[in-house]
Amino acid sequence: MNCPVDHGSLRPVSLASRLSAFECTTCGGQWLRFGDYLAWRERQPGDLPAVPSGITGELEAASAGGVRRCPDCGYLLTRYALGHGLAFSLDRCGRCNGVWLDEAEWRALESRGLHDNLREMFNPSWQSAVRAEERERRAAVRLTEHLGSDATRVREFGEWVATHPRRNEILAYIQSTIR
Repeated sequence: MNCPVDHGSLRPVSLASRLSAFECTTCGGQWLRFGDYLAWRERQPGDLPAVPSGITGELEAASAGGVRRCPDCGYLLTRYALGHGLAFSLDRCGRCNGVWLDEAEWRALESRGLHDNLREMFNPSWQSAVRAEERERRAAVRLTEHLGSDATRVREFGEWVATHPRRNEILAYIQSTIR
């Protein structure tokens, strides 16, 4: 079995108690077989923690680096964005569902309590939320580009109007006064 990034050899490691994986001896990335992950998750006691809010990323997004192939079956790996302020993505095999984690990505997920949500990260609902989050981020950037320092005031006003019980009247008044 070879690393999908640099084709180095993979050696068995433990990502967590009773969770086996394989680590590249060159780049430090880790291959996690999805069946091993699901079995480990089933053994976890009690309720799994909810996804924390306000997560900020510490890792930089890895460069595309070309096509990555599954170390187990050779199928192409597909990149999935994580959202929640994390600047990196995970690669998943479309055939065997194994997951490639670049160096330190498992620790970043673990430190934020997201390692228990690995299965959900690949679901359409999670990915849809990631895309919505990215659209909102881009819209905020465009607003700042167009309005400069006024963008903050516009956002604050928009938040105030959105929560005001008489927002329809406020918006109607504004529309009636703009000609």
